[in-house]
Parts: sequence; C-alpha cells; structure tokens
Amino acid sequence: MMKVNGEFGEEIPHRRRFSDGMLDNDRILGELDLRPGQVVADVGCGNGYMSMLFSRAVGPTGRVYALDLCIDVFLATFPDTVPANVEALQCDFTERSPLEDGSVDLVFMSTVIHSLKRDRMPGLAAELRRVIRPGGMFAAVELAKRETGFGPPIWRRYAPEDLRAAFPFTPLGTVPVAEHFYLQTFRVE
Repeated sequence: MMKVNGEFGEEIPHRRRFSDGMLDNDRILGELDLRPGQVVADVGCGNGYMSMLFSRAVGPTGRVYALDLCIDVFLATFPDTVPANVEALQCDFTERSPLEDGSVDLVFMSTVIHSLKRDRMPGLAAELRRVIRPGGMFAAVELAKRETGFGPPIWRRYAPEDLRAAFPFTPLGTVPVAEHFYLQTFRVE
C-alpha cells in the first residue's frame, strides 16, 4: 500500500494498516457474507489483520491472498502463525498480479484507493475484472470525503459516488463501518 505525501505528491511506502483497530470488522464481515471454500484477495493488506479474519471466514477449504507492495509488514506481523490457507504475495495490483484469471470470489481493499494516483485507476479496474470470477465481488473501505482530523487530505479521498463513478461494476451498497469510514461493494459481471 502507498501513502502520498500531499506537499510534494510523491508516493511513499505505508508501514502499517492505517485502519487497524478503527473499523467495525464484524459489520464488514457481515456485509461481505463470506462462506467456507471461497477465495479472497486482501489487496493492500498492510499488517494483515483483515486477511486473518478472512482466513477464518473461508475456512480450511478456502483461500486468502494477502497482497501488498511491501509484504514485509505482513510477514513481520505473522512470522510463524500464517494459516495454511493464506498466501502472502508482493505485487502492484494496478498492474498484472500473480493471481490467475477469474480465480477470486472477493477482492477487498481497505483504505488503499485514496493512496493511488488517479492515472492508476484504469489499471486497477482492469486487474479487478481479470481476477474476479463472473458474479464475484469487489469491496472497498474508504475514509469519508470530509474533514476528520486525520488521514489523507480531502482531495485524495473518494466519496461513495466517486468510487461508483471510478469503477465499471454494478454497485451493491454503501454502509458505514466506523465513524469516518464506509464500505462500498460492487458485483463484477
């Protein structure tokens, strides 16, 4: 995952999951309605706390891919305790990832999209379409596009309508998942 330095605009690595401990994880899991045997990609997994929740939800017959530009944070957080159904991969998901075509039921991104340069969005949309099975889901948690006293500058944020306009998928719903955060879900056909 990358954070952008608003003063200069260059991308710099993000070293921990920005939203760790701030979100209603039970609400997120309830909205995603994961079932045993499903395959989930946690893109921009940071320290991997959501990957571990997904691992339990999909069970031993499911699979979780924890993907990040800097996978070392995930590996340092879980050096000896990564479940057998979780695979950590380093990649830039706005380009071709190591995931197979149509191999994923859900791609989840938490507080990642605002960190991408706008010209990377078409690559992200193309990669989402490539890896998500027809009828699968894309879900994004983002910070509200208003002053919160923390997080990226407002000009970097996406309101739910901005996310819906940015992705050529069928919007399913928008729900609050913390005081300043929302979850937007899409169906990918």
